[in-house]
Amino acid sequence: MWATLRGLIDEPHKRRGPGMIILWLAWLLVGSLFYAYAPRSNLGSGKGFYMAVNIGYSIGFGYPAESYDPYLWFSTVYVLIGSSFVAVALGLFADKVGEDHDNWFINMVQAKAYRDTIENSTSFFVLSKAIYVQYEAPIRSVGVWLICVGIMITYSIWGLEWPFIQALYFAISTLSTGGHWGLTEGAAGWMWWLTGVFSMVGVPLMGVAMAQLATLLVDESDLEVTKESIVEDVTGEELLMLRKFELENGDGVIDKAEFIILCMVRMGQDPLLIEFISKRFDELDDDDSGCLTIEEITGGKYYLGRDGNICSKSGGTLGVRGLKQFSQAHLNVEFSDSSDEDDNKKEKVSNQA
Repeated sequence: MWATLRGLIDEPHKRRGPGMIILWLAWLLVGSLFYAYAPRSNLGSGKGFYMAVNIGYSIGFGYPAESYDPYLWFSTVYVLIGSSFVAVALGLFADKVGEDHDNWFINMVQAKAYRDTIENSTSFFVLSKAIYVQYEAPIRSVGVWLICVGIMITYSIWGLEWPFIQALYFAISTLSTGGHWGLTEGAAGWMWWLTGVFSMVGVPLMGVAMAQLATLLVDESDLEVTKESIVEDVTGEELLMLRKFELENGDGVIDKAEFIILCMVRMGQDPLLIEFISKRFDELDDDDSGCLTIEEITGGKYYLGRDGNICSKSGGTLGVRGLKQFSQAHLNVEFSDSSDEDDNKKEKVSNQA
């Protein structure tokens, strides 16, 4: 079991997702069978599934209540495992909802384009599209969560004849794991199943939705602030840091790669991570040449052929299929005034001509 979990953790994310979902469903199945058919529980399939989600997600509905002490050992272990699976579900949902929104620089460029659109456009369609693109992740996550809440309100009003406020309180407290207003003992069998399903999916959905809303309250980095941070003069402390990482070796020269690394640290990258990368470079540099060959960085699996192609030791040549190009045609960000200077020079030359 633990070896399987460790293997899933070590795999790339896209392969790990389906495996974790299978384990998550298996965990719910075990809990459902236990609460449904254990001799001192014997709740039946619908209430058993409802109880498995209730205990596993720590929702805490008062009914059905646990009264047999030996079964509490199972519930204790079950809820501990469940907290891990809920965390995994939160991560998977967050990745899905927020995909393509994890590049801080692109986010800032998009934010700048959004502000420009809001200031300069009067078209309702253009403004609506700009707002959706800028806040797509929060809109998607909150929208799906609201659909889930709406369905729970609808079926609880229909099935139990609750007034709207009670149905709303039931939905919100369930998905927030408060469990303040659960189903009554006389609820129909289908309601136990349906509540279990919407709790199973809705709890992580609400976590993601609230996290996305919280990001709107946090001040995002401004593109101009980032530009100023990059163009400001290098300090003595930063020079010492570069020398510590062996990026400045005493010759008084910083190359492009070293300057990029310095800017990464200025943008918030942990210097300890840079130090770790530097040490890893030294480990791979078997011949102490200060450079890494293709053989060194691939563990000897590939090498550079005489014709300049990358070749595999097992035979064959790597192609360029599968490479993705990223292009931003209308978002041109200048980090210096060099382009303006070039335009001025060209204008002077043309005038002289």
